[in-house]
Amino acid sequence: MAEEKNEHAGHRQRMLKRYLEHGIGSFDDEEILEIFLFTAYSRRNTRDISHQLIERFGSLEGVLNADYKELLEEKDVGVTAAALISFMKDFARRYNKADMVGMKLATSDSVREFCFTLLKGCEVEEAHALFLDQGMNLIAEQRISHGGPSAVDIDLRTIVTKAIQTQCCNIILAHSHPKGVLLPSSSDVAATRRVANALQNIGIYLADHIIVSEDGSYSMRTAGMLPDIWR
Repeated sequence: MAEEKNEHAGHRQRMLKRYLEHGIGSFDDEEILEIFLFTAYSRRNTRDISHQLIERFGSLEGVLNADYKELLEEKDVGVTAAALISFMKDFARRYNKADMVGMKLATSDSVREFCFTLLKGCEVEEAHALFLDQGMNLIAEQRISHGGPSAVDIDLRTIVTKAIQTQCCNIILAHSHPKGVLLPSSSDVAATRRVANALQNIGIYLADHIIVSEDGSYSMRTAGMLPDIWR
């Protein structure tokens, strides 16, 4: 047992040394996940568990986007490992948010791409708001609602409060349809109109509302919806 433990320790030290000398680009998906799982298993060989997860979910991204309960279905994946993998996904999102401040979102394509990256891994409907300055540079991004598998409410009070805090000039709404079609529902349209009218009263322009599904993103403004708001 001690010999096995020493063997695992030596392997881990070699992997970490390789990372420090050559960077993450020297590893494939399975090796990256294997190293991450060191934090969940102090003594076990994480290579086999990593291989098992990549095989099940197709890629490192697929593993990170897997549902917590799906991870627990896998043999040898315990509560700690499943929780850490879920945490890593949220950690990466938080890091990416900070890195995106100042990004210019002046075109429909750039807005749709940004929102797709932000929401493509959502497992339930979520609504987010992007707060932008006059030149359409991102000031802040915030989740404003978190719903079930097929419904979400847009929290107008949170939007207005954050808008005042950031002193933004423009806002873009985005929300996910993880299990649905890439089209806004009638309630989505009604909520968009309600938010646009409320923001207009405080001198802020609702620039677009983006719907994101597993297949892509949809711009309500580009599609010509609500022509009284987006002429």
